[in-house]
Amino acid sequence: MNTELLPYRLKSARRKKRLQKLDFDKQLLRCEKRLDEVINSREVIMEKLDKPYQKGWKRLFVLTKEAAQNERAVFYQEILDKINTVQYHYDKSFKSRKKGKRQLRGHYENLPYLRSIDKYDWDANRLNLTDEQKTCFKRVKYWYAPYYRWELYYEFAEPALFEIKVLPHIIYEVKLGDAVLAQEEDFLYNYLYTGDNANRLTKINGGWYKYWKSVYFEQTKYVNPMKNKQLNKFLEDYDA
Repeated sequence: MNTELLPYRLKSARRKKRLQKLDFDKQLLRCEKRLDEVINSREVIMEKLDKPYQKGWKRLFVLTKEAAQNERAVFYQEILDKINTVQYHYDKSFKSRKKGKRQLRGHYENLPYLRSIDKYDWDANRLNLTDEQKTCFKRVKYWYAPYYRWELYYEFAEPALFEIKVLPHIIYEVKLGDAVLAQEEDFLYNYLYTGDNANRLTKINGGWYKYWKSVYFEQTKYVNPMKNKQLNKFLEDYDA
């Protein structure tokens, strides 16, 4: 055995640490790939129950009696299905106790609301509204303080056509799935996206760009009226 080459085959402490870090990164990438495979391979199959059962209560908006008797009841119901929000609770009163040492004792209640549509979703028509349905919405302008600018959103113009109602939450069908795949998915998700592993995975995939904030436009309070403007034109505008 040639012992002269033996020292060169030994790994230094720095190289060992670098290889361990590289192996850990490869393990994270393999787990992420496996998570995608599990999610894509899992099929959601719904099975109808022979005997439906009640699971708590649900609170949502419904048409009022006058609106339900209107000739355009179907038209209003189609709009309501797109902007309605549903709340579920085990108690019919929908009251939840306040938690925390500094909060007062008692109960609080958050009522459901009708969805408002922001300008981006309105222009892209994410809710698939027809031209006739869009005429039932009004545009609202408000000041968005974090970005120091005006924003737009659209809300239903006649909310009096709807009322809040509490109904029993009846389960008519259940979801069938592979318990083993569901358990593996939960394990991989918790391993990848909790703690420091999530930050490391984001950095491996090319994240954490050195942008100190997500605002890429000049805020109103910092706008300089003399920026990129010649002095003579600025004086002409000032005199005018």
